[in-house]
Amino acid sequence: MFIIMAKEKKDEKAEKSKKKVKARKKGKSKKKKKGASKLPVIGKIFLLLVFLAGQAYLAYYIVDRYYPDIYASMHAKSAEDFGMFQFDELVVNPASTNGKRYLLVEISLQLDDKEHISLVEQNTMELKQEMIETLSTRTVRELTDVQGRERLRRELSGIINSAIGIRSVRNLYFTKYLMQ
Repeated sequence: MFIIMAKEKKDEKAEKSKKKVKARKKGKSKKKKKGASKLPVIGKIFLLLVFLAGQAYLAYYIVDRYYPDIYASMHAKSAEDFGMFQFDELVVNPASTNGKRYLLVEISLQLDDKEHISLVEQNTMELKQEMIETLSTRTVRELTDVQGRERLRRELSGIINSAIGIRSVRNLYFTKYLMQ
């Protein structure tokens, strides 16, 4: 009996020492993980700061170098140099209205140059067709929403520019805009 008890005590001591060794290994691995995880975070922050500083320098360089040229080109023309063109009224049925509602719109263009008026006049029929198709694909909600109208202005300007082959439209104005 004494021998069995001695073996059990040895086994208990061996298990305790194994547990201590495992606990030490776990403690070391936890310490390593904590220290190891701080390094990549600091490295990422450093790289982010270097990236942001590089972008700030690049933006400053571009603005400093090209600002006088851009400013001069923006203010080179006076209001008399711009051309104005006004389309006739367009009447379209918005999408999903089954002809029960309509949009009456009159569009005026401010062009970069008076000489571009002839380009618009030459393509008037094509431009009207493109504008009618674009307007008739819009729903009533899109046509009455202020933000939708701004998107429509930009889209119609792009259609006109592509049809005449020159980026000439400075502003597109809805001189009449009536939804019934």
